[in-house]
Amino acid sequence: MLQDIIEKWGGKEVTPIEVYTDIFKLGSGYIQKYNQEERNKVANPLGYYKSDTSKTGHYRVFFEDTFTETLEEMQKADFSIVNGITYFGRKNTQNHASKMFCMIFDLDGVTDSTLNAFFSGAHVKDYKVYPLPNYIALSGHGLHLYFLFEEPVSLYPNIKIQLKNFKYALTDKIWNKYTSTLETKQYQGINQGFRVIGGKTKDKTDIVRAYQINTHPFTLQQLGEYIPEEYRIDEGKIFKESKITLEQAKEKYPQWYERVVQNKNKSRKKWDIAEKVHGNNPFALYDWWKKQIESGATYHHRYFAIMCLAIYGIKCGVPEEQVKRDAYSYIPFMNEIAPDHPFTIADCDSALECYDDRYATFPIGDIEKLSDIRIKRNKRNGQKQADHLEEIRAIRDIRMKRQGKKWTDGNGRKNKQLDVQMWRALHPEGRKADCIRDTGLSKKTVYKYW
Repeated sequence: MLQDIIEKWGGKEVTPIEVYTDIFKLGSGYIQKYNQEERNKVANPLGYYKSDTSKTGHYRVFFEDTFTETLEEMQKADFSIVNGITYFGRKNTQNHASKMFCMIFDLDGVTDSTLNAFFSGAHVKDYKVYPLPNYIALSGHGLHLYFLFEEPVSLYPNIKIQLKNFKYALTDKIWNKYTSTLETKQYQGINQGFRVIGGKTKDKTDIVRAYQINTHPFTLQQLGEYIPEEYRIDEGKIFKESKITLEQAKEKYPQWYERVVQNKNKSRKKWDIAEKVHGNNPFALYDWWKKQIESGATYHHRYFAIMCLAIYGIKCGVPEEQVKRDAYSYIPFMNEIAPDHPFTIADCDSALECYDDRYATFPIGDIEKLSDIRIKRNKRNGQKQADHLEEIRAIRDIRMKRQGKKWTDGNGRKNKQLDVQMWRALHPEGRKADCIRDTGLSKKTVYKYW
């Protein structure tokens, strides 16, 4: 049993309140008390819970002096989640997030063998394989790994995207063929909630139990040692905020200034690709995503497939009621994928919370990771790859000619550095992965000359 493996490696079962006291440093004044004045200046953890018979759920604020009572209430619910972040207000939206006290990961497809492999790697001292979590929670069908921070990380706007990429990279390291029997990983953002410790597991046959493994909390630098350097976070830049004035913004970002300041329209600009490309069908991309669900949705990504349906709906301006009808229509299909693990209306409603204007600019790359559905891109201005590369090489030859050189200079080998530079010149917003695909160069070469 997984419990036996955890205990074999030194895990000690602890109470739910012990875990949350450690995470949120209860008693140290990090979160506000129930009757504390100036409540808007201090943030709190937020829980979400609902019953199986209810269509809607409820949010609960965790206060320091009533934490135990609120936790007990959450534990009685059929479904309840909380994460390691504090929020201003009463809803756990990312723009209200204040501080991250711990980073939590899902790891499914775990067996005694894969858990042994994880612990073996985490205890290697000569080189970095996996970080050893502070707590492991048995959630019913997998594990939740809790990594606590020495000091909570302030979630300024410029750090949230970095932390998301940081968490994706650490997921890649933790979830692999040795630690899970599942090939498809679950990438989750920093705002993801996890079943309340001491609350009911998904199949309602047990409660979520937690074990302390490591008593030493982490810094971002220490966790970053396990991931590629490009995804690490410079802690010295965490608190760097924009100093641009409104007058400077007016000159530098005139369209934004007109839309937000002059017209007082703070909503995000939605995609207009559908109308430009598909003419009379502005919902074409939304309809396309529905087809992707039907052909590519998998058991461990059902929730995220519906979540992305809501995101495509808000991106393409599809009415909310239509998105909701479409999402509900997929419930029988989702249940066919895994009959023993029903996909409920409650799951659907939770995913549909992403029908929100804040998700209008949600990146395609994140949609891919969350849904595990590959989205093909066309970054060649409508050209075939051969024509696109021909254009890059023509520009290369012209620039080399101006310098009195040939691209074949250098023992007859192609100047790969110039190919990378040319591609970047044509694609200022491009990514390394796109450059590798378009030019045919190796990953090592592109990273070397990037």
